Amino acid sequence: MNIDNEQASKAVDKLDCDQFLSDGAFWSSEVAEKLAKNSDMSDGLTGAHWQVINYVRGFYQDYGRGPEAVKVAKHCNISMEELCSLFPCGLVKGAYKVAGLPRPHGCI
Repeated sequence: MNIDNEQASKAVDKLDCDQFLSDGAFWSSEVAEKLAKNSDMSDGLTGAHWQVINYVRGFYQDYGRGPEAVKVAKHCNISMEELCSLFPCGLVKGAYKVAGLPRPHGCI
């Protein structure tokens, strides 16, 4: 779905109570950038961020759930420390949220 900057702002206005996108159909790269700026990634998304985001989205599409941090690090060929520095608020509140995935059940 291609959406413009105004539509991205409207999509971000429709976050759930945990600040996750309430409808993944509204996700786009523009929405991801806005979600990142609302999190601990105010400098914007780098190529390394996008590698993780794209992997997380693909994994979710294939399996209906987000991957574990170890799988993300291994697939993206980065260390756990690098993953944590890319998404300082954590894999779920960082990568999953920016990737437009729903908040996992049971996740605090």
